Amino acid sequence: MKPQQNRRILLIDDMLTIHEDFRKILLAKPEARDLDVAEETLFGKSTAPAQGSFELDSAYQGRDGVAMVEAALQAGRPYAMAFVDMRMPPGWDGVETIERLWRVDPQVQIVICTAYSDHSWEDVLARLDAQDRLLIVKKPFDMIEISQLARTLTAKWALTQQAAWQLSGLEDVVRELKVTEAALRHSNQALESFSYSVAHDLRSPLKTIDGFSHLLQRSSSGETAERTKHYLTRIRAGVKQMGELTEGLLGLAQMSRAELKIDAVDLSALARQVLRDCQERDPARTVKVQVQSGLQAMGDCALLRQLLENLLANAWKFSAKSTAAEITVGQLAGNFAGAVYFVRDNGAGFDMAYADKLFGAFQRLHLADDFAGTGIGLATAHRVIARHAGRIWAEGAVGEGATFFFTVPEASPEQPGADRPSVEVAAS
Repeated sequence: MKPQQNRRILLIDDMLTIHEDFRKILLAKPEARDLDVAEETLFGKSTAPAQGSFELDSAYQGRDGVAMVEAALQAGRPYAMAFVDMRMPPGWDGVETIERLWRVDPQVQIVICTAYSDHSWEDVLARLDAQDRLLIVKKPFDMIEISQLARTLTAKWALTQQAAWQLSGLEDVVRELKVTEAALRHSNQALESFSYSVAHDLRSPLKTIDGFSHLLQRSSSGETAERTKHYLTRIRAGVKQMGELTEGLLGLAQMSRAELKIDAVDLSALARQVLRDCQERDPARTVKVQVQSGLQAMGDCALLRQLLENLLANAWKFSAKSTAAEITVGQLAGNFAGAVYFVRDNGAGFDMAYADKLFGAFQRLHLADDFAGTGIGLATAHRVIARHAGRIWAEGAVGEGATFFFTVPEASPEQPGADRPSVEVAAS
């Protein structure tokens, strides 16, 4: 429950005259209370308490004061503060009284009232060790000083309770979020396990369909069989596409389950190797390739290679219809929070209005007849970056190419190759 204002004060002092003085200072005059009640009756609203309207209780020995604090706490009406005399013979002195008060209620604010002390102030503060809840005022008292202390410390008590209440609410929210996060993680793991199982089990029937279709295609002969061969060719093409999708799903699932092995990774070397592989698979193409040297990152080498394979395969594929294809791999220059790497091509590009769909599984922004693919490559790239706690995004324009940016932790400057110059490599 949200804490309310608390103006309850306890005075612990062995002198009756002190209690009378405090009542004159802190208790509202009868006429002021009557005016408050009249205003509430006439206007139907609760008014602010009259100046000096505190609820003051009295104790004449430390033991009695501690008992009153304990009873008030049990009744759910704690004191916001207490004025405590330092010398109260024959009972506890002020220091012992305050020590026992704080054992019962650590939140109560304390003001020590004294003309002299059997303890030095250094000893008092060291023994009590709670300067944030402790003030000292010397006798004889000033009326304004006592009034202002009462107002300030009761307000401080309320603010402390308010902060504790809000912190408790925040802790509840954090606990709920953790429970939700655990449930989502469990659900995600179950879904990944399901996807892996389904994709794995699809392999066998797909291979069977493809194998028998191939045998049937080879055994067909004659003019009548041409249409049958055509149908079988279409069946095998569909099976091949399903196989590629299955492999893609397996790759996504395995990537989420594999343990990361973090090490220094030479992204420049990986990119060059991937581009050489692309050239070997497509030797008829001429592509101008520029790979910046010295690109270093900390990450899982196998996963980062998979990232570059998908990004560079996309760049290679979507620049196929460009008259002078170009692919660039590098790092943005400038004052960024971390290294920002990029893969750029001058190919088909894409409409930025659909940029949010790029990294979803099976999402395609081009027709299959124009550019082949499963729609899983960029989803895989996104998963790799997510596992490295990085970011990936893209910019492009239709017919003007695309640039994919990503971040992963940088390698330390001492890693080999960090100071090598940028070079341009032509693939043909």
